[in-house]
Amino acid sequence: MKKLIYLLIVIIIFGACDSLVEEEVYSTITPNNFFQSERDVTTALVGVYDGIQDLNIWWRLFYTSECIGGLMRHNWSPWAESMVYEDDQGDIWNLWYRHYDAISRANAVLGALEGSTLDDAIKSRYEAEVKFIRAYAYFNLVRMFGQIPLVTKSPESLNDVLAPDSTNVEAFESEFLKQRERDDIYDFIVEDLKFAELNLPSNVTESDAGRVSSGAASGMLARVYLAMAGKQYDYNSGQLVDGDASLYGDVAQQCEKVIAAGNYDLLQDYPSIYEVANNEEILFSIQYLESAVAGVTGEGNQIVARTGVRGATDYTPYSWLQCSVNETFWEDFIANNTKNDNRYMRTFLEYYVSANGDTVWNGSSNTFKRPHVRKFLTDVGPETSAQNATDYGADWIVLRYADVLLMHSEALNEAGSTPDANTIKGINEVLDRAGQPAIELPISKDELRERIWQERKWELCFEGLHYFDCQRTGRLLEEFTLNVNPARKADATLRNYIYPIPFNAREANPSLKQNAGW
Repeated sequence: MKKLIYLLIVIIIFGACDSLVEEEVYSTITPNNFFQSERDVTTALVGVYDGIQDLNIWWRLFYTSECIGGLMRHNWSPWAESMVYEDDQGDIWNLWYRHYDAISRANAVLGALEGSTLDDAIKSRYEAEVKFIRAYAYFNLVRMFGQIPLVTKSPESLNDVLAPDSTNVEAFESEFLKQRERDDIYDFIVEDLKFAELNLPSNVTESDAGRVSSGAASGMLARVYLAMAGKQYDYNSGQLVDGDASLYGDVAQQCEKVIAAGNYDLLQDYPSIYEVANNEEILFSIQYLESAVAGVTGEGNQIVARTGVRGATDYTPYSWLQCSVNETFWEDFIANNTKNDNRYMRTFLEYYVSANGDTVWNGSSNTFKRPHVRKFLTDVGPETSAQNATDYGADWIVLRYADVLLMHSEALNEAGSTPDANTIKGINEVLDRAGQPAIELPISKDELRERIWQERKWELCFEGLHYFDCQRTGRLLEEFTLNVNPARKADATLRNYIYPIPFNAREANPSLKQNAGW
C-alpha cells in the first residue's frame, strides 16, 4: 500500500503526460467511463484506504479506547479519562463523520465498479477489498454508537438525503438518514466480510504489501463475532444485556481458519512487531510514509509524536506528549509479570537521554512524571527524515496474530464447560513468547477467563482495543474505578458503554434518536 500511495502521487503529478501521447476525451466522468483499466481502480482504491488512514479516525479511536479503559492518561483532554463528556464533544463528532466519510468513499468505488467493463475476477478482488474497509468502518461505528444509519450506496441526488417539504422528518425512510438496529448493522458487516473472505487472495505480494487478504477478513470476522457474543448496551433501556453466546463457536471457527492457513505466526522477537513493516504477525495494518513526501501529503503517522517524550536524543526528539501510561496499569503489569517479561522494555519507556547527555528517569521531572509508551517510538538515526516534525512511517497495526490466538482461547473457554489442552493452546503460545509460565490444567472456566482478560491487557495494550474489550465483557466501570485519576472529576455510569449520537449529527438529521442515558 505504501507503493500505492507513491503511485497516486505520481499519477497526480504526471497523469497529464498520458494525454500528450493518446488523447481520449470524456465530457463527463461517470461510473461507466472512469474504471476503464485496473490502474483507474487502483487509484480510487488508494482514496478508500486513505479514508481509514485519517488521523481523526485512528488517533481518536486509540486514545479514547486506552484512556477511557484506564490504560493511559490524556495530558491535554481530561474528558476521555474522566467520563465527563456530552453529545457535543468534538472528538465524538469526528469519530462519527470521519467514519461515514470512509464509508462514502467505499460506496462510491463500489458503485463505479458495478458499471465497469473490467474482468469479473479483477472486479471481485477490488470489491472484496473495498467491502472489507467499509465493514471495518461500520464495525467501529456500531460499537461506539449502536443504532446508526446504514448507507450502502452513494446518493444519486439531494432528494435521496433531504426530506421533502411538509414531510414528517422522524418518519422519513431514506436509507441515508434512517437509523437501523444494531443487529441489522452487524448482519451487513458480516455479509461484507464474508464476501471479502471468499474473494481476497490468501497472500499479498510484496508490491501489494498493506492490502487486505482473506486472512485479514477471517480474523476481522472473529473479532466481529466476539463483539456480538459479548455484552451489549441496550440503547432503548439504558441497561447492559447479554449478547448471542452461541457465536463463540463462530469466533473459534474463524480463528482456526487463520491458524490452519499457516500464513501468519508470532514473531519471537517482540519489538520486531513494531519495527518491521508488514511482518508475518500482522494480518492488517494501516500504512504510513516517512519522508519528505510525508511532510507534503500528510501520509505520516503521528502516533510517535503524540505519545513520545520531549527532548530525547535517542528517541523521537519532537513530540507533543498528549498521552502517557497510567501509573496503576504500569504497576499492575510489573506486579503480575515483573520487568523480565519480554514485552516490558518495548511497552514502557522508563528513561531517555536528554540533549545535554543526561539520562532522565521516569518520575524525575514535570514532563516525565510517569512512564511513556515505548511501543511505537522510532529510534533516531540518519534515515529519520521526520525529526523535528510529526510524521513518521510507523504503520498502525489493526489486527495481529497474537490477538487471533487469544480470541481463540477465549472463544473455546466461553463455548465449553471445562478448559482442555486446545483451549489453553493459544494463550500459552502468547505467554511463551513473553517469557511467562504456561497455564497448566486443570484450571476452571472462570479462572481461565480472568487469565485471558489480563493477558489481553498485557499483550495488546495501547493498540486501541481496550475500551471495546471492556465493553463486550461488561468490565468498563470496574476498570474505570480501578484506574481513575483522583485529581480529576470522574463520573462513570452504564451510559458510558456507548457514545451519544453527536449533537451535530442530530442537528443535521432530526430523525436520529439519542441513545438512552444521553
